[in-house]
Amino acid sequence: MKLLHRRLIHHQEMKKINFLTVFIYQGAFHKFAASKLKLNSLHMKRIVLLVLMVISISLAFGQKSVRQTASNYLKEGKLDKALETINQCIQDPSTAQDPKAWFIRGNIYSEIAITKDDKYKALDPEPLAKALESYKQATKFDEKKEFAEDIFQKVNWQRNTFFNQAVDYYGKKDYKSAMLSFDHSFSALAAINIPDTISLFYAATCATLANERVQAKKYYIDLLKLKAKSVNIYASLSELYRQEKDSTAALAVIREGQKMYPGNMQLFLAETNIYLTFNDTNKALSNLSTAAKKDTANPSIYYALGHIYNNLVDDTTKKPEIREQMFNNAADAYKKAIQLKPDYFDPVFNLGALYVNKAVYYDDKAKNLPLDAEAEYKTLKAQADKYLEAAIPYLEKATEMQPTDVSTLNSLKQIYIRQQKNDKIKAINEKINAVQKK
Repeated sequence: MKLLHRRLIHHQEMKKINFLTVFIYQGAFHKFAASKLKLNSLHMKRIVLLVLMVISISLAFGQKSVRQTASNYLKEGKLDKALETINQCIQDPSTAQDPKAWFIRGNIYSEIAITKDDKYKALDPEPLAKALESYKQATKFDEKKEFAEDIFQKVNWQRNTFFNQAVDYYGKKDYKSAMLSFDHSFSALAAINIPDTISLFYAATCATLANERVQAKKYYIDLLKLKAKSVNIYASLSELYRQEKDSTAALAVIREGQKMYPGNMQLFLAETNIYLTFNDTNKALSNLSTAAKKDTANPSIYYALGHIYNNLVDDTTKKPEIREQMFNNAADAYKKAIQLKPDYFDPVFNLGALYVNKAVYYDDKAKNLPLDAEAEYKTLKAQADKYLEAAIPYLEKATEMQPTDVSTLNSLKQIYIRQQKNDKIKAINEKINAVQKK
C-alpha cells in the first residue's frame, strides 16, 4: 500500500510536471508563432514585389515581342497588321516610351505614304505627318542616340519629298502650295532638332509671292531667330514692313542688317526706298547720291534719282531756278539709267513724260501772256514744241516695249495731233482701238 501510494503520488506529480511542461511549451510556441508571423509578413511583401517585378518584366518582354511582330509584318508588307500591332505597342505603358517602337511606327507610316496599294493608302490620309510625329517621339525617347542616324535618314527622305514637291508647285506658279510644302520640308528636320533654313527661306519667298504677308513675316522672323545669314532676309522683311506703312519697324530691320553687313548696297537701297515711301526726300537723295558713286553700273539707282528729282520739279514751293535744276538732274539721271539698260521701261517712259510736262509748262505760260506779247508767245511756243519733239522718241520706244499701255499711246497721239502728222495719228488710233477691243 505504501508503495502503491508512492506510485500514485509519483503519477500525480508527473501529471503536474507534464502539465507545466505543456504550459511552458505552449507559451514558447505562441512567442515563436508571433515571431514567425512577422517574418512571414515581411517575406510575403518581398514575394509580392518580386512577383510584380516578374509580371512587369514579362509584360515588357511581351510588348517587345509585339514590337517585333509589328516589325515582321512591315518586312512582309502587311502594313495594316503592322500598323495595328505597333499602335498596341506604343499604347502600352511598358513600351509607350520605347524609341524603337516609335521608330518602327514611323517606318510603317513612311511605307503607307509611298504604297501603290489602295487598301493600304486608305489606312491614313496623312501618313507622312504621322511618320514625322513618330520619328519626333523616337528622337525624344532615344537618350542613347541609338537610332539617331537611321531616324535622320528617314526624316531627310521625307524632307526631300516635300522639298521636291514644293519645287514642282513653284514651277507651276502655285506659290501658296509651294509655301506649304517648303514649310513641311522645314518641319521635317525641325522635328529632330535640325534647322533647315534653306527650306524656311524658300517658304518665306513663296509666301511673299502668294501675297501671304503675315506668314512671310513669320518665316523671316523665324530665320533671324535661327541665326540664318542672308542680306535678303533683312531686305525682304523690311520691305514687308514698308508695304504695311510701318516705317519704324522697316528701318529697325534695316539697321540690324547693316550691323551684320555694313556698307551693303542692297540694304542701302532698301533704306532709301523707305525714305522715298515716307517722303523723306533729303535723306533719300543723300543715300542715292552716295549709292550712285559706289555702284555706277546700277540703272535702278539712277532711275530712283531721276524719280526724286522729277518730284522736286513739280514742287511749286521751290524757286524757279531750283526747279529748273531739278529738271536737268532728272533728265540726266533717266538718260543714265537708259544708257545702262536700254530696255528699262520706267526711265524711258518717265523721260518722255518729263519732256511732255515741260512742254505743257511753256504752253501754259504762253496762254497767260497778254495779247500784245506776241514775240514772247512765239518763244514760249517754240520751247514747248522743242520739248514735245524731244519726248517723241522716248514715248515711241515706250509703246514698243509695252504696246498695250493706252496712257502712252494717248500721250503720243496728242503730240501727233499738234504736229499734224496724220499718218501717225491714223496708225496710233488703230493701235488704241485694238487694245480697247481686247
